[in-house]
Amino acid sequence: MKRFIRFTMKNALTMILIIPLFIAGGIYSLKTLHMEKYPNVDIPYLTVIIPFQGASPEQAMNDIGKQMERAFLKLEGRKNVYTNGVTNAVYSTIEFDMTMDMKEAERLVRRSVDSLQLPKLAGEPQYELTRPGGNPMSFTMGIYGPEKIDEVQKFVKDTILPRLTVIEGISDLEWSGITERSVFIRLLPQKLITNGFTFNDVREAIVASNLSVPTGDITISNEILPVRINSTLTSIEDIKNVKLFSKEGEYTAKTLGEVAEVTDESKYTNNITRINGKEGVSFSIIPEGGADVVGIIDQVKKEMDSLAIPEDYKVEILHDQSIEINQSVHSMLREVFLGAFMTVLITLLFLKNIRSTFIAVISIPVSIFASFLWLKAMGYTLNIMTLAGIAVAVGRVVDDSIVVIENIFRRVRASKERDEELIEQATSEVATAITSSTITTIAVFLPLAFVPGIVGGFFKPLAWTIVISLLISLMVAVTIVPILSKVFLLKTTPKLSHENVLQKWYRKSLTWTLHHRLITLFAALVILIGTTVSIAPKLGTTFLPQEKVNNFKVELTMENGTSLEKATDVASKVENILLNQKEINLIHTVINPQSKNATISFVVNDSVKELYEYVSNLQLQLTTISEPKEMKVSGIGGIIGGAENKYTLVVNGTNLEEIKRASEQITAALKKVQGMENVTTSLEAEVPEIIVDLDDTKLAEKRMMPAMVAQNLRALINGDVVTTLQAADEIKEVNLGLKMDEMTSLKDLGKVQISNVMGIPVKLNEIGELKRVHNITSISHLNGEEYIMVYGTITDEKIGDVTAQADKMINKLQLPENISYYKEGVSASMDDGFRDLSIAIGISIFLVYLVLVFTFKEGKAPFVILFAIPFSVIGAVIGLYIVKEPIGMPAMIGLLMLNGIVVTNAIVLIDKVKQFERSGMTKQSALVEAGVIRIRPILMTAIATMGALVPMAISNETGMVSKSLSVVVIGGLFTSTFLTLFIVPILYSLFQKNKKSLSHI
Repeated sequence: MKRFIRFTMKNALTMILIIPLFIAGGIYSLKTLHMEKYPNVDIPYLTVIIPFQGASPEQAMNDIGKQMERAFLKLEGRKNVYTNGVTNAVYSTIEFDMTMDMKEAERLVRRSVDSLQLPKLAGEPQYELTRPGGNPMSFTMGIYGPEKIDEVQKFVKDTILPRLTVIEGISDLEWSGITERSVFIRLLPQKLITNGFTFNDVREAIVASNLSVPTGDITISNEILPVRINSTLTSIEDIKNVKLFSKEGEYTAKTLGEVAEVTDESKYTNNITRINGKEGVSFSIIPEGGADVVGIIDQVKKEMDSLAIPEDYKVEILHDQSIEINQSVHSMLREVFLGAFMTVLITLLFLKNIRSTFIAVISIPVSIFASFLWLKAMGYTLNIMTLAGIAVAVGRVVDDSIVVIENIFRRVRASKERDEELIEQATSEVATAITSSTITTIAVFLPLAFVPGIVGGFFKPLAWTIVISLLISLMVAVTIVPILSKVFLLKTTPKLSHENVLQKWYRKSLTWTLHHRLITLFAALVILIGTTVSIAPKLGTTFLPQEKVNNFKVELTMENGTSLEKATDVASKVENILLNQKEINLIHTVINPQSKNATISFVVNDSVKELYEYVSNLQLQLTTISEPKEMKVSGIGGIIGGAENKYTLVVNGTNLEEIKRASEQITAALKKVQGMENVTTSLEAEVPEIIVDLDDTKLAEKRMMPAMVAQNLRALINGDVVTTLQAADEIKEVNLGLKMDEMTSLKDLGKVQISNVMGIPVKLNEIGELKRVHNITSISHLNGEEYIMVYGTITDEKIGDVTAQADKMINKLQLPENISYYKEGVSASMDDGFRDLSIAIGISIFLVYLVLVFTFKEGKAPFVILFAIPFSVIGAVIGLYIVKEPIGMPAMIGLLMLNGIVVTNAIVLIDKVKQFERSGMTKQSALVEAGVIRIRPILMTAIATMGALVPMAISNETGMVSKSLSVVVIGGLFTSTFLTLFIVPILYSLFQKNKKSLSHI
């Protein structure tokens, strides 16, 4: 190391020029780095949705779901396959290993889906990746106006859509509230029966009346001319006048208008959108993976600002992720620079010398901006994790420089012979200690970078950012600091070094504790045990601290059979309550025309101080609306998949009835758990449906096939596009079906006529029995076996305590044989996270010991240094108790960090003790003298680290990670530093063989 220091001193100019290079590169990187709230982590869940119009849950599972299962179970890297057959669709979610590249996973899944033999009525498969933050939509805007919704829609489609689709980085644009004009022909059942017409008769007549076909060529006056038959429908009247001819009995001819209602209507292509209670159109932007979300949203806003939007149109930004990202990133940046300022101030207060302070803190800008340069090079983004890493490192990066400059400053002040050799010696004296302490801290963070699972993925950028910052700070300490010391400190006037008040107090205190080692050690252990036993259990555990959100949503689940008009009316009632709240700024309603369910999102303004109390009172007002089957109010947000604090249990087995009984037992048990509400299962109540039980004999007599009956009946009930209508410059679909309002009984349905192979009408009740039954709404499989999920919402902040109570209740149950269950969701993530981080902490302690053994070339001194770690728990626990924060993942990361940070002080102390012992001092004298010399750099580095984290600890804007992490590090470092100054010397004196008694001091 001494040769390396001498080499850098000889090349001082080159080394100094590196500083502006790092800073300039860092500033450029900072300006060009993409911003996002969370790291871009591959969350290993991919969902495939295949629509299957008219299918029952059983049919959906048998015809499509089982094929999907067989294909997906063969996929490389898959863990579990969840398949759900529901009415009109199949959902399959594949869970992959965390190591799986999700782009490759999606490619494999798409290839598997392409190989399936799907029924003709199956729709286009849809693919959804789970993303950090849950909501893939980064920006949603709504438009409404006083004119008819058709005019707003036309403006959106003709003017806005073309401008936005060309923006680079947008994966998809999702529109809501868009309608298309369509012609609906609703056949009147009684008129069809009376006149002997069937669905096929009408369809054939319409198709035959709307054609334009070539018939050949003829030659007229030596000119070959093509001949075309043209009979096209161009208006509603044309459709009404289509002729229908009976095929049985007396010849009759009727017009379509005599047996059907023909209307021109708007048909929603997706969801209905309402903004502040008024019908409108909304669009959402889904960015490509890894795209610059903030940049894309800025481009969208610029495009919208450049459009000539009619003055009476109202444009509302319903969701803007860039605001949240900017707030998070800029808040963290502010805390980083405030922390840096605090570190500089603390260093100045201790050194009381501007030149020395400047030299010591030069590592801060170099390390910070070099970290930005590294983030850019590695493809990371500015997010709460990478910035938290820099914020944590700010206080630590100056530590090595402080130790070096303090030692140089002390040697220069005390020496009359001042030259470059003195600075080299002063730097070399502490080089081993600071290298060891830095490598020790790095050894702590390396296991964090390799923690598996989603938790590891989120915290990996934090770990690597700190590691890079520390490596750069070490290089600055042994290169730049000696060079600048040579420039600024060699010319200072020598001063006799005297012990200050702090050093005198510490000499007396340490001498006393070394005389009373067992009493002091016993007192420290009592404090440690007392804190962990009396305070720690009161903290409780959680996964990630809850973030304050201003965005909430009301989810309405309607009863089966609810009409769209009724669903819209219920949503309007909710809107009216929300619109009367002066604290609510914006309301966005989305109604699904198929399920009839609705989601009403709203934003609570900043005037509300007690946010969750306000929302609870609002929820009480909403309970006056009784029509929905279920109404749920929740915040919009979350780090992993948008997941709430749910306790989720997967119950599976080989027998569905046994699974049902087990899930009922578990549900009853969970309802007794304090802090858990809304306990439900994925097995919904059975719903009524009509079964047409076809008779094979009667079918044969009537010359009909089951598929023929099913196809015609589906078209009659759901409608079928039979042709198009060319009206002016618009092409409209023509939908043909029954007027379902007149189907009021099984008897009415039984009279519906379907054509046989001869074209003769046959009534439905002539070929089968119609009966009303109750059936399930979904069929769920886990890896090919049936399963039921049991859910419960954890309302208590201490998620771990509620989870433990729930686990205890379930373990007491006597469940049926062949039943297995396991946790999913936030409870499972918390269990995995705590387990993995506990392992990482254990590995980090071992690595710390390994580095110390290598440094000191023995085992006893490193063992003594490790005793500084447990005492950090005292301050960490007390700190969390004071700020009323439970132990979560960030707090665990803080404890992991303390393993590396707290031992650095002990290393600096013991390294000096070893130097004095080698020079001939007794062990006791070496302990006292080393302590007196090292107390100032130890306190400086500890207080600088704590000071750098104070802005994050007291801020309410830096997010879920920073507060508890900062509190743990500040509290733990405070107690461990104080106790290190006394406990480590005591343990060192006990473990090392005494050469002389204490009386010789």
